Amino acid sequence: ERISLSKLAITHLERTARPIRIAVDISIWLFQVQAGRGGQNPELRTLFYRLLKFLALPIHPLFVYDGREKPPFKRGKAVSGHGYANAPIIRLSQTLIDLFKFPRHEAPGEAEAECARLQNAGVVDAVMSNDVDALMFGSSLAVMNFSKESGSGNSAATHVTRYEMQSEAGPSKVGLDRAGMILFAMLSGGDYLPSGVPKCGSKLAAEIAKAGFGQDLLEAFESESDAAELDMRLREWRDRLQYELEENESGYFQTKHKAVRIPDTFPDRKILSYYAKPIVSTASEVESLQRRLVGAWDKEIDALEIRKFTARVFDWNYRSGARKVVRLLAEPLVSHRLRLRRRPSAFPLGISLSDDMPMLQKVYKSRTSFSTDGLSELQLDMVPIDVVGLDLMAEEPNPPLPPTPLTSQETVDLGEEDDDAELPVDPVPQSPTKKRVTKRYDPYCIEKVWIFETIANIGIPDVVKRWRKELVDKAPAVKKATNRKTGPKKKGPIDPGMKHGSLLRYGTLTKEKSEISQSKHALLFEGPASTPPKSSPSVSHSFEESSD
Repeated sequence: ERISLSKLAITHLERTARPIRIAVDISIWLFQVQAGRGGQNPELRTLFYRLLKFLALPIHPLFVYDGREKPPFKRGKAVSGHGYANAPIIRLSQTLIDLFKFPRHEAPGEAEAECARLQNAGVVDAVMSNDVDALMFGSSLAVMNFSKESGSGNSAATHVTRYEMQSEAGPSKVGLDRAGMILFAMLSGGDYLPSGVPKCGSKLAAEIAKAGFGQDLLEAFESESDAAELDMRLREWRDRLQYELEENESGYFQTKHKAVRIPDTFPDRKILSYYAKPIVSTASEVESLQRRLVGAWDKEIDALEIRKFTARVFDWNYRSGARKVVRLLAEPLVSHRLRLRRRPSAFPLGISLSDDMPMLQKVYKSRTSFSTDGLSELQLDMVPIDVVGLDLMAEEPNPPLPPTPLTSQETVDLGEEDDDAELPVDPVPQSPTKKRVTKRYDPYCIEKVWIFETIANIGIPDVVKRWRKELVDKAPAVKKATNRKTGPKKKGPIDPGMKHGSLLRYGTLTKEKSEISQSKHALLFEGPASTPPKSSPSVSHSFEESSD
């Protein structure tokens, strides 16, 4: 199911009264997602914008890194034994995650397998990965492909694809359990065995898996058998599968498949072990992690340290860079603090950089949008500099720019980098005769902010109640239904004492004379009894007007 990440998080909060916990395979953002718009460290910028999204939503992420014992090859390529093919970016990503006060964890082996292990142990509610192996490792709820949705009107990542192996409605519609998916991958080709079995495509592999051969294979492999007994059980399994492919005695397949030969070396035990028995945390290690995660989320971030990181790693320097950090952090911080019932301002009582302007005291309007799957949002106001708490005057001013003429596509504030592909932008209709001019962002001025109504109910319930009361008061009064019968009401004479025909003393009543010719009158009201003469174009036009 394709669903917005916002709806996934908000509905979980409404149902359980706590944020959804998601184990995130960090590699999906560092190595598979391409920010692709230049600048320094585009992969880290992608991670930065995703962390802002998590900060704004009721999500408790746990970022999981590959460990030292991950398989030595994947997708036909050798991988580093440590799993850190790009150590510098790994270290920088860990620093950035720490700055956002989100917990992280290093898996013993593959991150996807560890994420599934943590979900099965109840440490997290879901797994976020772009690798379907997470399902084969045993995840019952996985979200993948966090990306923009066509039709949303912006380029920000808003939606995920949710996969559930078991839901309230029943088992998966696909008809494959975990064992069936493992066998499917080994027959048709997967990460560890890209070639698969010759002449066995995905359609036939699915039929074999749905016939229950995957569960039989896993039971044989996971049994407490010695090597000789395991060899015998695997040979029996292989012979039975080969017989059904050739004869189709049980009717598992649409036709016989005599050309498909199951190799004597299938299944490769090492590859099967990667799927069936991945290296993951032990029970005692999971318990240790659970203790470490107590109180690990919902800590207050240090905006100044994040600002220093962006200057050093993204080259967001000078006051323009600091303004950008304020602009990006303000809205997520407001939502984050409201959910935790904290003061929206970063400053203590009585201290403000904006003359103590009131914030979040009035709801201006509500909306629903496609990017959130119709969740109700309320518009309030905030002062960004008060929310984030950076001192812009302590920043180095922007250096003077060379005197080059502005084009219509350039913004007024040339010092700000405008590469916010991950930020949602409300479309603003532009006049076809006027050039678009971007207003310079002023963090000291009041800005409108959209907050989910569910979160506003938690943080500012009185403000929301007052707004609802105002809506009720402004609603037009409903007119009471009358018992009057339908149809025209009979009217009596205006003057009962007036004699019949008295009006004739003042004039003569006549019917209005029609200008329609006699022949057309006959055509209209007498049918085809009389044939009218041929009409000229002008007469025909007069006829059309009269008939209207």
